[in-house]
Amino acid sequence: RSMMLCFHYFPSSQKGSVLVSQIILNSFSINMTCTVAIIGCGPGGMFMQHALALRKKQLQDEGNLAAVASLPQLTCFERGSSPGGVWRADRNAGETNMYEALFTNGPKETIEFFDYTFDEHFSRALPTFLPRSLILEYMLARCTKHDQKIFDDVKFNTSVESVTFNEEKGKFVVQTIDLKTQIVTEDMFDKCIWAAGDNGKPSIPKSIANTLSSGGFKGMVMHSAATGADFDQLVCGKKILLVGDSYSAEDLTLMAIKLGVKSVDILSRSAWGVACDTASWPRNCVEVHKEYAIVGVSDGGRGIVIENEEEDQMTLNDIDTVIFCTGYIMNMHMLDPSLRLKDEGPFFSDYEELHKQKMGWKMTKNHLSKDLGEVPIGNIVSYNTICPDLYRGHLLSNPNMMFMMGRLDAPLLDLDVQAWLLLAHLTGDITLPSEKDMKRFNLQALMYELQDPYIRAEIDKNYDEHWDDSLDDDHWMYQFGDKRAREMETNTLTLQYRFLARDMIDSSYPFDLGTYKKLNGKAKAIVEMSVVSGFDFHSVQLVEGSRDSSWKTFRDGNPTNIRSIMTGTKAVPFKCHWLDLEGDGVDDICGTPAPLNLNLKGKGKSKATAMKKMLQAIRPPCVTSRAHVDEDGRDAKAAATE
Repeated sequence: RSMMLCFHYFPSSQKGSVLVSQIILNSFSINMTCTVAIIGCGPGGMFMQHALALRKKQLQDEGNLAAVASLPQLTCFERGSSPGGVWRADRNAGETNMYEALFTNGPKETIEFFDYTFDEHFSRALPTFLPRSLILEYMLARCTKHDQKIFDDVKFNTSVESVTFNEEKGKFVVQTIDLKTQIVTEDMFDKCIWAAGDNGKPSIPKSIANTLSSGGFKGMVMHSAATGADFDQLVCGKKILLVGDSYSAEDLTLMAIKLGVKSVDILSRSAWGVACDTASWPRNCVEVHKEYAIVGVSDGGRGIVIENEEEDQMTLNDIDTVIFCTGYIMNMHMLDPSLRLKDEGPFFSDYEELHKQKMGWKMTKNHLSKDLGEVPIGNIVSYNTICPDLYRGHLLSNPNMMFMMGRLDAPLLDLDVQAWLLLAHLTGDITLPSEKDMKRFNLQALMYELQDPYIRAEIDKNYDEHWDDSLDDDHWMYQFGDKRAREMETNTLTLQYRFLARDMIDSSYPFDLGTYKKLNGKAKAIVEMSVVSGFDFHSVQLVEGSRDSSWKTFRDGNPTNIRSIMTGTKAVPFKCHWLDLEGDGVDDICGTPAPLNLNLKGKGKSKATAMKKMLQAIRPPCVTSRAHVDEDGRDAKAAATE
């Protein structure tokens, strides 16, 4: 790792000057760079490499060769054959756990990138909900905008088998296997970033699976991740039961309706998921059973017995297929146990200051204060945006081990900011505080979260149980369209974006949403669009028994108030009812083209064309549907523990 440099400098020769600069640059690289292993080339891994590429370009433009030379050296390992992670449709060798057909569940405007807009890529206005393939296309085009070869050095078709930390050498030992040649390789790195995604492995409740198996259920049993292009054969003219009430349940229900399902029953143990918030389902063939769970099998293996907390039972007859929509768990099997995150509560139990702050703590007055009163803080059984084992992505017990996880309703934007935040730490622009100060930082954020009713009900066992005992089914909280519930949703999202705004500033992210104390207009617009999508589209604009209830889905909501915070371009309606759409291309979902008045100098269009050709090689045609990988927290966590 040392070398002797002998060279001549030619004052009159620019070529000689460049050569000398390059030799100097190489010498810096050999002696000064920090080596970093990245596990996964999904959005997290992609954005990490993109952030580094932008930083490198900025420094080169400034002529700061020494800073360029000291940038970290990233090595990205990806099990799949191309970038994109679960956004890819390729299912070879278990490369992805997202079911093939996908439409986004939230406004595309909340995940638009500051350096590459939807207008620049597509050159036309689009609906607010897009197919999976178009989002993947957009992400790839954005990352390769300034560097077409950004992914050339990624080690594709490579599985990370193990990651350990060598205490003596202070380095990570990463063992990988080439899935094509089966050659095993071992390398050492200064730092390691886990970016394998929150949705690594399907989560199936063992107790329910055992009940179906031991009871002799004769139908098909599967996880939502296993559904694909043959989904029509599983549902057309049949009766299906979905276990879980979150985004996957909603997605598959709508797709099943589109494909001619006879009936859909949805089991919601928590009664918290988006399926429970949907005020109306098209074609009158869906029933949501709140607070019910599977307890047995009847009718010779074709009936499913379900029961609620009051032990009231009912039988769902002639069920053909049971689909678990119970979420995913993070795949950390390759990490040594000492490098993994804790996956079972109670959490924050080793935070001594938390026990002190619980004493005399009171919740700020909110819309539910009158109904719930003062509730002491109980065990923290889950976590929202603040992971107790991490400080801004760094593992507390070993800060050289880092994690990238989507925390917000706009996970792509969140991951992009995380990439810049981790890069700032890698380059020394941000230094890590003491472990005591890291915990103090986390605890302060946790206390802010506990002031929010929605978040607190998710993470605080005492508050959750008191909520369930105190609020009846006819409470205004459960009435579609109540303004107080809408305001609470706005407050929850505002808190999350305040955290994100703070991270943007600290990481020198090239776009801002204001400050932690005060969000700017763009941040407020994102929050409002998220509320419109999640609240108005699902409840206010869906009216059971109305003239349009036979066809209307939340994706058919009025997009009038949805517009880009980057360009101001308004979202447009689909070319027809969502249930009648066919295909996943731009022309398949949009009506008459409405080109934008853009000055792209020919780059955007050619870029999009080239990217589409690239994508044809990595994705098969897919059925139009929508999948979202973030599941209902309660069902997913219960599945993991059961």
